[in-house]
Amino acid sequence: MIRTGDSERIGKLINQLGAEIKSIIRSAIELSYYSRGAWQYVDVLMMTAGERDIATEFVNKRLEQASKMTFPVF
Repeated sequence: MIRTGDSERIGKLINQLGAEIKSIIRSAIELSYYSRGAWQYVDVLMMTAGERDIATEFVNKRLEQASKMTFPVF
């Protein structure tokens, strides 16, 4: 791709990677926030994509359960 000088494909790839980075950073901030600091931002960034997905599912499940409580704690 680079050797052939396909600048359109290179531009699309760079944009795609930029969007993925933004998504990872957003996920790390949210997991750190909703875990109340139990997972530090830097530690979340060091997680694999699979670990972040599992952590996100866990936090979402806990938030859903907490929202059904009489006196929810977020």
